[in-house]
Amino acid sequence: MALLEINYQNIIKNVEQLKNNEKKIIAVVKNNAYNMGLEDVVKTLYKIDVNYFATTNIKEAIKIREILGEEVNIFLFNANYDFDILEKYNIEANIPNINYLKTNLKKLKNINLQLEFSGSMRRAGAKNLKEVIDIINFCKENKLKLKGFWSHFAFADEFDGLYEEEKKLVLEVYNFAKKIYKFEVVHLQNSASFLRDGSFEEVTHIRPGIMIYGSYPYNVKNNPSKISYTPYQAFSVKANVINMVTLKKGECIGYSNSYIADKEKQVAVVDIGYGDGILRARLTGKTCLIKNKEYKILSTMMSHIVVDIDENINIGDEVIIYSQKLPIYNYNKFCNSNSEQMAVLNYNSLNLKKIY
Repeated sequence: MALLEINYQNIIKNVEQLKNNEKKIIAVVKNNAYNMGLEDVVKTLYKIDVNYFATTNIKEAIKIREILGEEVNIFLFNANYDFDILEKYNIEANIPNINYLKTNLKKLKNINLQLEFSGSMRRAGAKNLKEVIDIINFCKENKLKLKGFWSHFAFADEFDGLYEEEKKLVLEVYNFAKKIYKFEVVHLQNSASFLRDGSFEEVTHIRPGIMIYGSYPYNVKNNPSKISYTPYQAFSVKANVINMVTLKKGECIGYSNSYIADKEKQVAVVDIGYGDGILRARLTGKTCLIKNKEYKILSTMMSHIVVDIDENINIGDEVIIYSQKLPIYNYNKFCNSNSEQMAVLNYNSLNLKKIY
């Protein structure tokens, strides 16, 4: 049966590198900590003195509080209207717009708030400097607990000049905002921004996501970084050869003639597929690792893949889909983002092994 192996020691190695800069860390642990297991990840990070966490999900925010107690800070990216829960669990709330404050003023009196500048993401937050000023003034006038200022870069992993433009705008807006209000917490940088620029002078915290779990957020071979970071991938995915089939020239294997042999050859059937959360774009036509050698994947099915092999392969051999040698970021050009590939890993069908 295919295996998902999670190595929490690698998460420690990654974060220790990020802690070498002078800024504190807000660890992004949304979506079950990028599918690496929320409880184990936050416990691991807390042991190495990370005490600030961010997620999009109120249930996850509550779970972090229940796991780690009152010694940590928890920020909820998404706007939330369950104000009793926010107050009870001391969860910092995001301000999506000024109407959120006006409509719920009394309910927000005892809740720590963070002001989002929407920038180029435009999902929520103040859209321009005027709205930022309006929110700050409203909070001051009504004695709301405005704690933080944050933003997010839509183009930090792109190198077409748009990141430089949005960075200039975000910093201009913040540098004006700080003249009229002193924020306790300022976090603007995701993993890609931090890797590209190091930590901004203006921020109190960096806010890494994918770097915590051992992946480059962009292609560092073509585009340089300003910090030293060696990714230790937090997980590996492995399967096994369960059958070997000899195909004659012109014979097919898999659904709808998904592979037709161009000559007589032997192929391996492996017990993993897209039903286990391995994206078809990652598998079909790409490679896997068997006995330290890369082999081409010919066909992908829900529970199986077909691999082009040679005489060195036997039934029962281990087949590696992701590992430190086959890092997830190598497949971004086929599968979009690292986080997308991680998010779909299927805990219900994969065996799970944890290394602490």
